[in-house]
Amino acid sequence: MSEMSENPRWYTVVLKPQLADAEGHPEHGSPLRETRVEATGDLGASGYPRYAGSGVQADIDPATGAVEAITVDGDELPLGYVAQAREGDTAGGDSMVPGEYEFEAPRATGDGKGGGAHPA
Repeated sequence: MSEMSENPRWYTVVLKPQLADAEGHPEHGSPLRETRVEATGDLGASGYPRYAGSGVQADIDPATGAVEAITVDGDELPLGYVAQAREGDTAGGDSMVPGEYEFEAPRATGDGKGGGAHPA
């Protein structure tokens, strides 16, 4: 990502279950929810810029794009989920149209072993 003097106006936040393959390597499942969040102009409790939209509030590090803190519909991200952010085009476009997905718990893998949690 190129360095910018200003923080991005918006991001697309994607929530995915974090699963593990047979060898235990992290593997993210299909997106369960994808939401466009816009800059609020405030800093979150984490000290990073706060972004909000469609029930999601996220503190995102503009230097790395890492989601440092997040709430979904007023609650913390459930264990076993990961939040990723894609920077929005500063001109206002995105290569993927944001959509809403039902938020549901991930299903267990075929071997019955669950994946580890990845706090966001």
